[in-house]
Amino acid sequence: MNNNIYKKTYKPLIGWLIGFPVTVIIISRGLSNLSSKLSTLVLLIFMVISMYLLMLIIYKGEYVYWINGGPNFEEAKSAGSEKRKKYAKAHLDIFFKMLLIALFYGVISLLILLPTVLDILFIFLLIIISALSTIKIKFNK
Repeated sequence: MNNNIYKKTYKPLIGWLIGFPVTVIIISRGLSNLSSKLSTLVLLIFMVISMYLLMLIIYKGEYVYWINGGPNFEEAKSAGSEKRKKYAKAHLDIFFKMLLIALFYGVISLLILLPTVLDILFIFLLIIISALSTIKIKFNK
C-alpha cells in the first residue's frame, strides 16, 4: 500500500461489527437442533474465527491504528507499508495460533466429551492470554 493512498477508514471495522452479531444470530438458529454442548462449542469457535478474521482485515488493509496501544493514523501513515504490515502480522500470528489451539481443543472436547463449562472457560482463557500476549508487540522499536 502506497502512503499516498493510505486513507483513514473504519468501514471494514463497522462491517465486521455489524456482521459478527448478524452471523451469530444466523448460526444460532441453525444450531437449534444440536446438543447444547455442540452448539456452545460451535459458537465459541466462531467467536475465535471472527477475532482472527478481524486481525486478517487489519493486516490486509494495514489498519494498525485500530489496534489499542498501537500507532495513531498519522504515525501509521508516516511509518510506511512494510512497518504497518510487520506490526499487523505479529498480531495476526498470535491470533492464528489461538485459532489453531481452539480448533484442536474443540475436537478433543467433542471426542472425550469434556464439560461445556470447561469449553467456555478454556476458550475465554485462550482469548485473554492471546490478547495479553499482544501487549509486548511495539510499533516503534
